[in-house]
Amino acid sequence: MNQMTIQLPKELYEAVTRQALAQRKTPDSLVAELVAAQLDEVAAEESHVAFEQEVAAFERLKPMLLEEYAGRYVAVYGGQVVAVGDARLALVKEVYKQFGEVPCYVEKVSAEPLRRVRIPSAWKVR
Repeated sequence: MNQMTIQLPKELYEAVTRQALAQRKTPDSLVAELVAAQLDEVAAEESHVAFEQEVAAFERLKPMLLEEYAGRYVAVYGGQVVAVGDARLALVKEVYKQFGEVPCYVEKVSAEPLRRVRIPSAWKVR
């Protein structure tokens, strides 16, 4: 484990110490948990923003996609088409194999407007 010294204002240090005592943890472990949780939230938000950018790229590219790939699925990553196929899941696997588990958008190219559905997110409880 790497060590780092962090200076906290007195009030914050005392609050962390009280909270750690109440949770029967060390102040170090409590701060580590809180920082990890915050970093997870930041990563999730960045992933969401990246996904929305891929959706926007799909919409922007749609006229060209209709000419070239109508009725097929396309995978958009980095603002461009990176894979084309007939099965959504196969395309996701192909993108993950090539680029790792990155936020990408896979959709069937159709003249009909996209149907937007809000799906509740699952949150990991610590």
